[in-house]
Amino acid sequence: MQILEVSGLGLRAAKHRLESPDSPITVTLFPMVHIGEKRFFDQVYADAFSHDVVLVESVRSPVVQHLTSSYRWIEHADLGLVTQPYYPAQETVSAHMIHADLSGEEFHDEWRKVPIWIRLAAYALAPVIGLNRRLFATRESIASQMGMEDMLSRDEILSWNPDIEALRYSILGARDARLIEYLRLQLAQAPSQGRRLAIVFGARHMRAVLAEMVGRNFFSAESEWQTVFSFGVGDP
Repeated sequence: MQILEVSGLGLRAAKHRLESPDSPITVTLFPMVHIGEKRFFDQVYADAFSHDVVLVESVRSPVVQHLTSSYRWIEHADLGLVTQPYYPAQETVSAHMIHADLSGEEFHDEWRKVPIWIRLAAYALAPVIGLNRRLFATRESIASQMGMEDMLSRDEILSWNPDIEALRYSILGARDARLIEYLRLQLAQAPSQGRRLAIVFGARHMRAVLAEMVGRNFFSAESEWQTVFSFGVGDP
C-alpha cells in the first residue's frame, strides 16, 4: 500500500480510510512530511481535525528541533514551501486531540542510548544538510528519496546498518510503539455508535499503523491522493 508517491508531477501523500467488519471505528491516516505547500497542510488539518478523535505527534526537544532544522532552512529559500505548521488549539476544533508521542524526557532517555559518536555526527550534519538545501535544493531534489510504501523497499533493506539501529529506534521505533499504544486504547474503547479516528503523524510512522490495522482485520475502504507539492513551481 502506498504512503508517499513521487511522480513526474510532484510529491503526493495517500490518505487512507480504514474500516473493519468487527469495529464501529473508522481510522483515517494522514501521512505527514516536514515541508510542503501551505494548501496541503491547510487541507489536511481541516479534514483531520473535523474527526471525533485525532492522534497527533510532537516531541518537544531541542535535539529534535536541531535535527529537523534543515527543513526550516528550506522555508526561507525561494521554493514556495513551508514547514509543517503547529496543530490548531484544542478549543478551535471539534476533534478531541490526543498527544500520542513520546514526551521530551522519554525521547531524551532513548537518545542517550545512541552511541555518542553517532549523536555527534547527526548533530554536526544537520546544519550542513540545511545549508546545502538552502543553496541548492529544488522541489525535485527534496522529493527524490521520499517515495514510500507500507513494506520496506529493496534499497532500505540493503542499506540497513546495525551501527545506527539505536538512532533509528530513538527517532522512529520508540515513537511507533507509543503511537500503537494509544491506537490500541482507542480501538479497545469501541462505542455503540460509530467513531471517526484520524492519525496525523509522520509518513514513516504509518508503516507501523498499517501493520497493526491489518492484523486487526481492517482494510482500506477509501484512498485519496493529496498533493504535498508540485514540481516546477518556485524552483530557481
